[in-house]
Amino acid sequence: MKRLDESFLKGRARPTPRVLQWGEGNFLRSFVDWKIDLMNEKAGSDWGVIVLRPISGGLPFTLNEQDGVYTVLSRGMNDAGEKVSEPRLIACVRQEIPSHESWKDVLALAHDPNITVVVSNTTDAGIAYVPTVTFEDAPQVSFPGKMTRFLFERWTAFGGKPEAGLQMIACELIDHNGDELRRIVLQHANEWKLDPAFITWLEQHNAFYNTLVDRIVPGYPRAEADALAEELGYEDKFMSAAELFHFFVIEKKPGMPDLRIPLADHDEGTLVVEDATPYKARKVAILNGAHTGLCALSLLAGVESVGEAVTQPAGAKFLDRLLNEEVIPFLTLPKAELEEFAAAVLRRFQNPYIRHLWYDISLNGIVKYQTRNLERLLAYNEKFGKPAPLMTLSLASWLAFYLGRFKGADALPPRDAAEVVEKIKAIGALGDVEAMVAAYLQETSFWGRSIDTPELRAKVVEDFRYLTEEAFSFDRLQAFLDKA
Repeated sequence: MKRLDESFLKGRARPTPRVLQWGEGNFLRSFVDWKIDLMNEKAGSDWGVIVLRPISGGLPFTLNEQDGVYTVLSRGMNDAGEKVSEPRLIACVRQEIPSHESWKDVLALAHDPNITVVVSNTTDAGIAYVPTVTFEDAPQVSFPGKMTRFLFERWTAFGGKPEAGLQMIACELIDHNGDELRRIVLQHANEWKLDPAFITWLEQHNAFYNTLVDRIVPGYPRAEADALAEELGYEDKFMSAAELFHFFVIEKKPGMPDLRIPLADHDEGTLVVEDATPYKARKVAILNGAHTGLCALSLLAGVESVGEAVTQPAGAKFLDRLLNEEVIPFLTLPKAELEEFAAAVLRRFQNPYIRHLWYDISLNGIVKYQTRNLERLLAYNEKFGKPAPLMTLSLASWLAFYLGRFKGADALPPRDAAEVVEKIKAIGALGDVEAMVAAYLQETSFWGRSIDTPELRAKVVEDFRYLTEEAFSFDRLQAFLDKA
């Protein structure tokens, strides 16, 4: 079977390279590049992408072998509850360059006036300060180090002209990603004692945008590769599966320049806002909080995956009530907008093309509860003067899961840092349920403070006993919901 190349585009235009992309992984190719490609088609725009592989090694083949062309397979449940699978050939990627093997070629791109936007996703740890990098490294080992050197090359090439400044759109999964990249780049520039005029240009004429990204991208559909090749009529080593849902928030703070790349003008799933904080809170509380809220309960009940849980009435009802009664009332965006997002989350959880295992989600579960759910638990109690029933049941379920008080626990040990596991063992050794729950709620390393109150302790004790006095199941979850 023929390998995919640009002949399969059937004459579609190949745009001018204007975006430099640090990161060749499935996520950027199935999210930002996919959006750029759709924008080019809808708006007749001319935004091409050059992909830079930021670290050495990786796949033994490159996008160049397919002329930069690959397939994004968007799959899931549409608003009507129908299964959808939509393949799209991406034409906007023009070249891939391995930065470590071809550093001179990367620096040469700094001289290209068409390149005005930089996009990055160099993993969660990519935006990090590495004190050992130097200006003379070829290349620098860290992404911020490479970016500092690239920007100096740009400043030199264009004589410090203001219009030569770049717009950096950081997509790494850390808070204030653009701000953090800017901070480290400036730190390198100062420590390397680069020309003060360069540092002024860097500060005044280059923009670093914070972002929030949201799309599940399982990546290469290995199990279906042969069948998909037969269906599509070509072999594609860079095919990437993604869910239908996609949401991109770019934070343009007051005083920052308008974005050059007009994604938000042509894509309902992209927003440019002054403050991304409410959207981050929405994602953490609703999407991530729903996962954490039902995770341990599902594991106690022997339900392996998210899809299996939400297609059962008890699982669906638990999440619907959790989100609408105990989460949405404590968020700041308009209620209708939050309800729409929550409904989309529940559809995403039902995606038949993605099997997301609860045991994978359980990794570091206690800190996830602390960062995703605890704020709503406390807000509910403050507003109503009593513990939130479903948040509290979830809190108790995490204790039962970490203590292994459920059928099949031997095959599903808690996945967490050794010190967390040891603290839980010490709590379990107390024996008495009230003493265990008190120690659990008082453990400041879990919650950032003691959350122990007489009312919460009594409710967690009651729920812990309900979860463990006999084998837990979704039938028992349904009985709990009927009474709560």
